[in-house]
Amino acid sequence: MPPSAAGQLDKTGAKEPKKGKLQQKDDDGEFLNLVALGHNGRTLAHARVFSGVMAGCVAGLLRYEGLAGVFIFVLVTLLHSAMICAKMGFHTQRHFPKAHDVFVNQSSGGILPFILFWTLSFDMVHIF
Repeated sequence: MPPSAAGQLDKTGAKEPKKGKLQQKDDDGEFLNLVALGHNGRTLAHARVFSGVMAGCVAGLLRYEGLAGVFIFVLVTLLHSAMICAKMGFHTQRHFPKAHDVFVNQSSGGILPFILFWTLSFDMVHIF
């Protein structure tokens, strides 16, 4: 039985009240809290630093040099972004202004920790 214009049927068969336009937009996540957006951006920046550290350790320990090490950074960063997206239930627009922001924003934020830990772990294991 298709839902009627007045409302949808819930589990008990009773009709739920019709949601107004404002409530529907709020449920869809069209209204974004600027404080929450700032917090989400900072948290994403911390996650980028963490993925850079992990990618640097992996690249250094596995003795990757040159572009192979950079490929490890890109791979770990994309994998970490996919895991963050999955943790949000693939509803990234409820947490960021655009759906692709979790993959694109601050993507170069972990490059300096990556280089630091790449050279540190490579030198400690393979040179000294």
